Amino acid sequence: MAARKPTRQWRRWHRWLGLVVAIPVLVLSITGVMLNHIDALGWSNQPMPSWLARWYGAPVPSNVSGFALEEQWYAELNERLYINEVDTLHCLPPLRGVVRHNGLVVVGCDQELMLLDSNGQLVERIGTAYGLPAFERLGSDGQGLILETREQVLRFDVDQLTATSYQGDWQPAEPGRLPVALEQTLISQSVPPSLNWQRFLLDLHAGRIAGLAGQLVMDLAALILTILAVSGTVIWSRSRR
Repeated sequence: MAARKPTRQWRRWHRWLGLVVAIPVLVLSITGVMLNHIDALGWSNQPMPSWLARWYGAPVPSNVSGFALEEQWYAELNERLYINEVDTLHCLPPLRGVVRHNGLVVVGCDQELMLLDSNGQLVERIGTAYGLPAFERLGSDGQGLILETREQVLRFDVDQLTATSYQGDWQPAEPGRLPVALEQTLISQSVPPSLNWQRFLLDLHAGRIAGLAGQLVMDLAALILTILAVSGTVIWSRSRR
């Protein structure tokens, strides 16, 4: 009868194996429960925090600058032009300036001018193919649109698509830091849709969050958990005899 009782060695191995996998099994259990109820929690499509998205390698900025014009902010993020928090148009960086001209808003994106109406709708795009000189800053002298290139300052006529040398005083559009609330909103919007809480929980559940090493740890934990289930059953069955 004594041979059928669980040995001290069986119990010792069972206890130590349980301690080894305690944390991985805890992670598996918690993330499993959360994934099972993620739709009910409303987290499936919620974006990750910006710092976590940057850890994944996403091009999410830590701060955002833009140009203020008539109580509206214009900013570029991930090649998109935002007017306040609204994603509007494709805009290659850098955003070089925003000014009002002839009743339209003129936005300078890289080597392109976009003319917008009062509702932010695109009226026209003007690029180098239409005679737009390569400019670094834009502004206004109160009478017309002024462009600053590396060599000179030019007045640019958006109707005639002509550029002439300019020698007078003018006011370049100056960038500024966005208000904190608006900046945080835009940073959150710049997180790619694929980087959401469901993706994070799945990666954490499978150990992918730590690369191959994390996956191996979770695989080992699952294997040891199987061994624990078998050894626990054996110990219980022997103790019943």
